[in-house]
Amino acid sequence: MKKRFFLGLFCLLVFGVQAAERVTLEQLQSDWSRYADRMVTVTTPLVVCGSFYDSLILAPERLYCPEERAVGLADGDSTAYWQIVRANRANSICVNCRNQYYKVRTGDRVRGFTARVTGERKLVTGQGVKTSHAPIDKLPKPKKGELRVVGANIENYFAELGGYATKKMTPERQALKTRKLVAAMRAMKADVFALCEMQVGDKAPQMLLEALNKKGGHYAFVTMKMENMDRIGGCFIYDTRRVKPYEQPLSAYRDTTSHYYARMYAQAFEEIASGKRLIVSLNHLKSKRPGRTHYDTNLKRMDNTDSLLLMLPVAVERFDDPDVLLLGDYNCYTQEQPIQTIVRAGYEDQLMRFCPDDYSYVFKGEMGYLDRCFANHSMAAQIVRVRPWHVNADWYYSHGAFKMKDKSLHRYADHEPIIVDIKLR
Repeated sequence: MKKRFFLGLFCLLVFGVQAAERVTLEQLQSDWSRYADRMVTVTTPLVVCGSFYDSLILAPERLYCPEERAVGLADGDSTAYWQIVRANRANSICVNCRNQYYKVRTGDRVRGFTARVTGERKLVTGQGVKTSHAPIDKLPKPKKGELRVVGANIENYFAELGGYATKKMTPERQALKTRKLVAAMRAMKADVFALCEMQVGDKAPQMLLEALNKKGGHYAFVTMKMENMDRIGGCFIYDTRRVKPYEQPLSAYRDTTSHYYARMYAQAFEEIASGKRLIVSLNHLKSKRPGRTHYDTNLKRMDNTDSLLLMLPVAVERFDDPDVLLLGDYNCYTQEQPIQTIVRAGYEDQLMRFCPDDYSYVFKGEMGYLDRCFANHSMAAQIVRVRPWHVNADWYYSHGAFKMKDKSLHRYADHEPIIVDIKLR
């Protein structure tokens, strides 16, 4: 009784004595001005599409990024693109829930809430939003005789703090991130990890390996040989009991001072038990710029794509193996020009083959694939399954929201890892 009394008193203080009117989302959409500054109880079943800052994006169903489903702005757009833009805007609402928002998972079903309408598609509630709180998907182990390769963006993993990407990172937060990342990597049980956004040089990989091998791990790393610097690159981490590198890595860029020299390169790995090989190409293309059109960054991503496609035949010859697997963060949704260029060059999109309706990234309530998995014909025939593992993108946009004693493995980064199981022939 005391709890109910204080809850009622809290609601009176926050919202006043005004009774809430039960409305559907359709009623709100038809005339937002009618409900302005009024209390409403939304009766339409809704799902959390995303969480950022102190707000949640809710809609009747998950929202796809327009470029995931249709030709977008950088490519001349299409009628379908604008239809998705309008539909996403019309069917979503933004709820400021003030606290507990970082505990809500994208995809959770909302049980209902009472809020004040503060503007078109915007509401505020002091009671929080009650949801279903779905657990992390359990990731099956690779089957006997299969290799597991994982592509993952680990979001600015630096050994040296204080640079452009780590201004807000403290040693304590860095330790928390490492604990979460190591827990996730152990759970994935991969033979090869292709990691994006690792600090260039050997200090960051060594720091990660020290934590990863602490409890009996047998991992080593391969990266492009460069001095440690305040710049993001890529890194392969592999299980020395299962695979070994074959020859030295090959970069898509000859210029060792290029920003992409350590972000786009290939390495062959040989399965120790069978002696069979595959080539893994790790790529991190130019990022998008929020709030700006994609024209300028799309041109840079196309330059990255051209360099990649020129490197791959050279890699096949150098590593003396025809099987090519492409992983990494391509910063492009499925219908964007760089992705379609790679597909037309003969590298099949394995995510569209195995799980076309899934996603690896969520931004402002819209989901899609920025992280990719491609394979040429001979490699595709050996792939058993591909899937994203939802441990990151479904949660609040910053892992810094979690308490320092948090022991979970989720939200070590902002992208989902892509899990690839392979039976080499």
